[in-house]
Amino acid sequence: MNRNKIVLALATLLFFTFSCADEDLSPIVTFDSAGKGAYPRLVSDSGDQFINLFDISGSAYNYTAELIDNDGGNLVAEYVVDLTYVDNDPSNGSNGTTVEYLKYTSSDFTPNENGYQQAPEISLNGPGILAATGLSEDDISAGDEFRFVSRLVLIDGSIFTQANSSATVVGAAFRGIFNVNMPASCPSDLTGTYAYTTTDIWCTGGSTSGEVDIVALGGGTYEFSDWAFGSYGTCYGGGTAGGNLNFQDVCLEVAFTGFTDSFGDTWTYDSSIDGEEWTINWDNTYGESGNTVVTFPGGVPFTLID
Repeated sequence: MNRNKIVLALATLLFFTFSCADEDLSPIVTFDSAGKGAYPRLVSDSGDQFINLFDISGSAYNYTAELIDNDGGNLVAEYVVDLTYVDNDPSNGSNGTTVEYLKYTSSDFTPNENGYQQAPEISLNGPGILAATGLSEDDISAGDEFRFVSRLVLIDGSIFTQANSSATVVGAAFRGIFNVNMPASCPSDLTGTYAYTTTDIWCTGGSTSGEVDIVALGGGTYEFSDWAFGSYGTCYGGGTAGGNLNFQDVCLEVAFTGFTDSFGDTWTYDSSIDGEEWTINWDNTYGESGNTVVTFPGGVPFTLID
């Protein structure tokens, strides 16, 4: 086959390949292919997405968003953020109350360096929440939630929210920011390595000592790296106790919340605090038991609740 025939054959193959391509199988999703609408795209943010019960007035999550539509945000007439307060105790009668938290109109928008209209900074903060809902700081407790739901109203009257936007738009690629949930909670950090002494070990009646880690599981829940506090080394020659054994810190009030180990045995705790010492008397349905004192230099930073 001569060179001309080879070139002709390749050209025919390429034409056939591209003419048969399925546009629906495009590997890249763009705003145009995702649909015609509008959404607020996150530009920058700061603060924490929770209400700190130790500092409600200082709690704030702030963000700026540029408005994405087919005309650089110029089709957006209103940017509205509603607030729904969800009380963790429905018997209080205030569960599900929704109010308008803020509203910006097109006259509030300004063009940014990316070529889009941008809304003023939005601040979801403690004082704003209290003013909008009529609550006092004493009304808010751990487990309450403040749900901010935004919507864009276009000049033609169409409305776009997270509910009628695709998962792509509100995902990491497009950085859409319609809804923000801010639970009421307290910062918690009990992680660290602590000295312990265990006595009255079930197999010998003796004692052992060492160090144990408190490990964060998220959401104020923690576990010890060894719930047998060194006693398995004495009785079995090694090993640690774990499983669904944990405790939870809610605004510096600690309670045991997990009681089953990796073998399915149930653990029972009786504990107390005195100065720097957290004393934990423990036993389980397998017959293991001990009395452990965990030392917190400077004092145990929480109280115990049942």
